[in-house]
Amino acid sequence: MKTIYTVMVLMMANLVMAQNFEGVINMKTTNEEMKEKATLTWYLKGDKSRMDISSQAGEISTDYTIISDEKGLDMVAEGHVTAINKTALDLGLPTVTLLSEKNAVQMNGYTCKQAVYFDGKSQTTYWLTDALGLTFNDIPAIIRRNMPTIDSNGFPVRMEKRNAEGKVILTQEVVSTQAAKVEDSKFDR
Repeated sequence: MKTIYTVMVLMMANLVMAQNFEGVINMKTTNEEMKEKATLTWYLKGDKSRMDISSQAGEISTDYTIISDEKGLDMVAEGHVTAINKTALDLGLPTVTLLSEKNAVQMNGYTCKQAVYFDGKSQTTYWLTDALGLTFNDIPAIIRRNMPTIDSNGFPVRMEKRNAEGKVILTQEVVSTQAAKVEDSKFDR
């Protein structure tokens, strides 16, 4: 859980959710350094977000939920609700430099812009699409903290981070999306 929580905490910065997408996004994450794999089911409805996370790191399995709405930001695990203080979301991420961009690249069934960034230590590549009606800033702060902050109107359907030696150390990608009505009860704590 420590790794996926870190991954989730490192991926996003803004608590505002997209108003123009209601439905479910399924994602998967692999953190090679922590030997962890995780799946994430993300429910979106207006300014409400719920992420159900299942993490496997070695022999340790963890399941928890992150809910963000007008009530705040909470983590729910094993029946316990823990408020997440907004100061914990202070990104403090390094400044990144855009190295290259390519348009009309196909990734996970979407036409994307491929953008490669460098933070002085590692290189992060994003495949960004406009097809979902979401943007990078729609990703909840709790998730975006492991992603270098970028200025983009697109939504990352894949993110790949490489260390100084060029080895892929972290990936996150959209597996599926489904526009659908999400019941308000999904956001109950």
